[in-house]
Amino acid sequence: MPVYSIASSLFLYDKQGQNIGDPIDAIRSAAAARFPEIELMAEGAGWEDGPPDPKPYLDALESSGVYPHTIHAPYSVVNLASFDEVERKDGVDQVAAAMRFFAEVGGKTVVIHASGRPPTPDENYYNLQNIGTATEIAHRSISELAAVAETEGVRIALENLPATTMPARPLQTMQELRSFMADLPAEHVGICHDIGHSRLIGLDIADEARIASDRLYALHIQDGSTGDDDHLPPGHGVLDFNSYAKALADINFGGAWTLEVLVKNHPGSVEDVTIETVEIRDRWNTQGMGNIS
Repeated sequence: MPVYSIASSLFLYDKQGQNIGDPIDAIRSAAAARFPEIELMAEGAGWEDGPPDPKPYLDALESSGVYPHTIHAPYSVVNLASFDEVERKDGVDQVAAAMRFFAEVGGKTVVIHASGRPPTPDENYYNLQNIGTATEIAHRSISELAAVAETEGVRIALENLPATTMPARPLQTMQELRSFMADLPAEHVGICHDIGHSRLIGLDIADEARIASDRLYALHIQDGSTGDDDHLPPGHGVLDFNSYAKALADINFGGAWTLEVLVKNHPGSVEDVTIETVEIRDRWNTQGMGNIS
């Protein structure tokens, strides 16, 4: 039976998509919702100047009985595929610092965006002429971080990222990710499959899981139906969880089952989304993952 995790972002982000919550309170909220695991967020309150003191996190995790299976590395101001070497190195340093913090609190898997968006959105930042170079730059960054993962005893899960407003973006698909990490150690570099991101570029999530196969470390489970990254609870969109469940069984997936849902695009409050997510988790625990009608 899978062990379900909740992304702390549900308790951190408001209706406007701003990260304004308290990460320690988020741990307590996950425990109150009876989630045994949580995905921490290496951004927002306490992270303005780098990793915070790990002791409050350790205390909250221990007292709540919640395990930090995953942490989402910094991403909003980080670009590991940047064409600016100073910016790239700064991004590597920020992610490496988050990895060391996570090792201190006893975590296992660090979810990383191998490419970022520039601070000022630019539709042509990645394009067909430079995407190859951007991918090579990202590989240099992840190779450096793989060495950090080995030293710290954690592992990297690279998240698939849709281009959406840009003409191109590195590592949108499981096939690209598998090729990208072919020369990187399997015990330290794998994949986080965000199924909503696959939806945005029209890919079958079950097929993507099978391609990821043994390199699949973690899931970001969400649903949606619009051209935005909706991050809604399953049942609020078009994704086929029946077929996805079969694919996960076929590959004997044993990683983190993280429900990464947000309040931003949901008609209800954080409390409403939490209740709905708990109901889905409990239903899937007894009946197996499947479509929500």
